[in-house]
Amino acid sequence: MTVVTADGGPASSLGQGTGGALESPGGAGGLPEPLVVEHVSVRFGALRALDDVSLRAEPGSIHAIIGPNGAGKSTLFNVISGIYRPVEGRVLLGETVLTGRRPHQITAFGIGRSFQNLAGSPYEPVLENIMIGRHHLTRTGFLAAGLRLPAARREERLHRARVKEIAEFLGLTALLPVPIGMLAYGDRKRVEVARALATEPRVLLLDEPVAGMNAAETAQMAATVRQIRDGLGITVLLVEHDMSMVMSLADRVTVLDFGQRIADGDPAAVQRDPAVIRAYLGPGEQDGPGESGGPAAAEPSGDAASDASPAGREVAP
Repeated sequence: MTVVTADGGPASSLGQGTGGALESPGGAGGLPEPLVVEHVSVRFGALRALDDVSLRAEPGSIHAIIGPNGAGKSTLFNVISGIYRPVEGRVLLGETVLTGRRPHQITAFGIGRSFQNLAGSPYEPVLENIMIGRHHLTRTGFLAAGLRLPAARREERLHRARVKEIAEFLGLTALLPVPIGMLAYGDRKRVEVARALATEPRVLLLDEPVAGMNAAETAQMAATVRQIRDGLGITVLLVEHDMSMVMSLADRVTVLDFGQRIADGDPAAVQRDPAVIRAYLGPGEQDGPGESGGPAAAEPSGDAASDASPAGREVAP
């Protein structure tokens, strides 16, 4: 089965009934490309929320962005996805400059995102909520869809089949007819990831995907993130406060503090970095990773530590 893209071409050849053996959205011949953030700064009035931040997420990697509450992590995600426009710097996907484009255009280039705060229509079934992610891929117009013309019905069948595959991949098949408002919190978070996957991303931004989950749900989500990377080849940018999950999943970690990048490297090196330990524990409290546990021990978890928290340090417009 072939799903059409926004330009009318094939997005990918999809496996059917494979229980997770979906093909990457790049399966139609697109080459893997890095996501590059170059010297990005964001100001809200006189306050600088991001200050000359750079990073490079290699294709097919899991790249974590961590930092104390209010460090600028969600602001950076908002810049990448086009919600905020930086005053300096730019974001590129391969050779394509994303900065200055609208969010729906950035989505069409292959950037998908899940959000901290759960959205969706609580009275609509899971299937329809995931279908929202297919909107930018539709070719038939409002009139054709309203009149249920053959082309519109055919396209809808293709998109619904793809959504069912994504749901199977994430273990949501049995929940497809259930209104999203009736789901447990962990299942709603998985629906949010499914909606982001439905956009056919090459880069997936996951903003605190396990916030508020219990240990079993967290382990399940961690396995899902790994499967998205390993099975689909999708690059994952992960903002998360659960440091045990981050350090077990990430290939590379970027650390922000007060809007500045203070460390970047593999997880083990980042945990030992004195600047990272200072950011989490404060000056004069550096017992070293062997005694204090570094950020893995100090990082808060859940929605209380969200960048969007009113009590946090994140600068908001």
